[in-house]
Amino acid sequence: MLKGIINTITILFLAPYLCSELFITRDDGGAAGRSALERYILGLILVWALFEVVSVPFIICSAPFGTMCIVYGIALLIPIFAGAVKMAIRRRHSTASKTDLKALIPWISVIVLLIIQCVFFVMYQHYDGDDSYYVAQSTITLKFDTMFRRDVNNGFYIEVEGRHALGALPIWIAWLSKVSSLHPAVIDHSIMAPFLLTMMYGIYAMLAERLIKNEKWRPVFVILMGLWYIHSNISLFTAETFAYTRTWQGKAVFANIVVPLAFCLIYDIYTRKKNTLPLLLMLSLCAVFCTSTAVYMLCILYGCAGLVLAAAGFIKTKKLKGAMLTLLPFIIACLPLLIGGVIYIIIRR
Repeated sequence: MLKGIINTITILFLAPYLCSELFITRDDGGAAGRSALERYILGLILVWALFEVVSVPFIICSAPFGTMCIVYGIALLIPIFAGAVKMAIRRRHSTASKTDLKALIPWISVIVLLIIQCVFFVMYQHYDGDDSYYVAQSTITLKFDTMFRRDVNNGFYIEVEGRHALGALPIWIAWLSKVSSLHPAVIDHSIMAPFLLTMMYGIYAMLAERLIKNEKWRPVFVILMGLWYIHSNISLFTAETFAYTRTWQGKAVFANIVVPLAFCLIYDIYTRKKNTLPLLLMLSLCAVFCTSTAVYMLCILYGCAGLVLAAAGFIKTKKLKGAMLTLLPFIIACLPLLIGGVIYIIIRR
């Protein structure tokens, strides 16, 4: 049990951390361009996006789960190895920079708040009714070596379940269970839940970094967001309720991680930050990885953001070409979503 937990935590932190080296570019100001937290989150998004690309063809073709695991493992080693090589080269040619510990002091209250929530989350777990599908899907994937080809209620063989086939998060949990030797229920409730909650707060810290100039007020923003989440259990279907009661489910990950991160990248486009388009494409794949409904929901978000930024640019500069160029990244970012939509329609027929 302890060995499995250590293996899971190692995978969750080591793989995204090494992949995150790929997001250090000179155009962004080198290692100082993006914070370590931001690079790690983008590294995890890359891990998930890669799984979506690899797993969906196997799911559609009804290929064995074990075969998909081998292919994904090989594919994942490529960015991990590239990140490790890049890290070695960067550290050889750069001087070690000292961390300003005083800058971390205001964040102590945020860390304490997060630790308290994670402890309560694990000690007083809420078992959501949808576990009968999501955790069962991961378990049955391991048991029968199939992906979305077994009825989770009785184990009978069925056609590819088109409604959930694009949302490969339960299959990724099954993969994580396979490599760590832990049961999917343990991974979902005791590891992924506090892990994803921490990631959610990290993304709101990224938003604070972009929206608030005064560094002293950024922890206050994150604390206020935490209070908002704690007191927003006004319905079973709010994003905040999903965050605390069904964190490990794809729709909760989409609402509380993908959407806030999308706003971060939209802001980067607004401020003309370079290398944002590949991140938008990655996030589009990650969104479909979480839930099939992202096919149209993220398209709507990208479309609205693109139109608002294009209109603002046209009003400011009176140049139509510049406004159309502002729309271009959002149009390109919608392509994976449109492809996912076509696949969804074909499977559902």
